[in-house]
Amino acid sequence: MEQEHQQRTSVRLVVVDPELDAQCERVEQHLLTPLVGAPRDGCDHALFAGGLAAFRRVRAALAEAVARGPRVWTPNGRWEHEGLRVVRLPTEETDLLYALLRELSGALVASPQQSGGVAAFLSDVSAEGESAAGLVGALARVLSMVDLTPDADTDVLLAALEAAGDGTGDDVRLSYAQEEAWQRLAHRVTMLLTESAPLHRFLY
Repeated sequence: MEQEHQQRTSVRLVVVDPELDAQCERVEQHLLTPLVGAPRDGCDHALFAGGLAAFRRVRAALAEAVARGPRVWTPNGRWEHEGLRVVRLPTEETDLLYALLRELSGALVASPQQSGGVAAFLSDVSAEGESAAGLVGALARVLSMVDLTPDADTDVLLAALEAAGDGTGDDVRLSYAQEEAWQRLAHRVTMLLTESAPLHRFLY
């Protein structure tokens, strides 16, 4: 039973869309890669290097899930909900990224004397035109997307995708109740990713 629980907690429902891709690219290229490439005194370089490696594995898992499918269609079969996928992520990966997020978030609010090299790095990032708070926030948004808090809507949609079979090529046509769950989920993830009002196509 314990093994089944661990396996279950690594199965995530994710909406892998271009906005999530853009956030991932921003985090990797402007935050994590420079952080690892320019080690400073007082920085936990092992945490940052491990975090970058974990982040890249998460991105690879997202890409693999998109390629694997299944394709998800509206009840009338005319429109595809692209990017709605089941992704398998070991909890160790997200745990490491949460630890990295805590380290960076703490450095944002601490004095340079308290956080040392991390604060200096974030100051350099800001000086180069990127907002340090914005980059750390982007990492938080990516984590919120790949580790969505389960609710009734995610349970319904996860069950629908898993019932299609993993990698069999079977499409999923949502029922009207499942479509309503998708609309609510789309509203939720738009707010998480963009911190703005949802796009009109996600509204009732």
